[in-house]
Amino acid sequence: MNSVIAIGKVDIGKKRKKNEDALFVSDKPVGILPNLYIVADGMGGHKAGGTASKLAIESFCSYVETHDTLDIKTREDIIRLIKMGILHANHMIYEQAMHDESYKGMGTTFTVATVIEDILYLAHVGDTRLYLINRNSIFQATTDHSLVQEMLTQGYISEIELKEHPQRHIITRAVGTYEKVKIDTLMYDMGKVEYIILCSDGLTSMITDSVIHKIVYDHEEDLEKIVDTLIQEANEQGGLDNIAVVIAKKYEVNK
Repeated sequence: MNSVIAIGKVDIGKKRKKNEDALFVSDKPVGILPNLYIVADGMGGHKAGGTASKLAIESFCSYVETHDTLDIKTREDIIRLIKMGILHANHMIYEQAMHDESYKGMGTTFTVATVIEDILYLAHVGDTRLYLINRNSIFQATTDHSLVQEMLTQGYISEIELKEHPQRHIITRAVGTYEKVKIDTLMYDMGKVEYIILCSDGLTSMITDSVIHKIVYDHEEDLEKIVDTLIQEANEQGGLDNIAVVIAKKYEVNK
């Protein structure tokens, strides 16, 4: 039988005056979910980004906790619960922005995961990412909802140009900015996965996937050291944005 242990940290970075990233890490049940991992990267006006990311996480967790009597029979039921939690968060942020001018236009990216019986359930909005990692590879499970990703997909720019593009921080989807939001939902077999990482673009815009992979296995087993080193490396490369990182490791437990 497999279980998961995780830690997460947020760092303000080297250039920003305030932090707008938020995360949630629980190896214990939240409602009917046995574990829960979230990274959110907020945006919009003075204080609004930080408010959006925190409110999204609080609203999502509240939704899951208050729907703990749902009859979950299939994998699709789990995905539906996670999706409904994000839709609830979207509504809460949108409503607050509508009723308070200082929060107008606020929103947040949102990447959430739970592992149940060796299946990873994932829902995603924006350009925060989730990676699946083993000794041989690192795989980006999420697709960035960003302007440059769309330009890359359509063949207008190259991978190299994407990294340096002046509009690389413009996202095409966010939680809370509109009354409705489109959510990507995915399921992955964790059979060959050793680690998962959720992170904001404050990490991935500073260091490459291959560097992330190297750091994970340079400090294998020491999750705190991995997170600290990832944040340190992002800051050494410029630290242009807030940095949020959650790492979860799968391990065997005896029944």
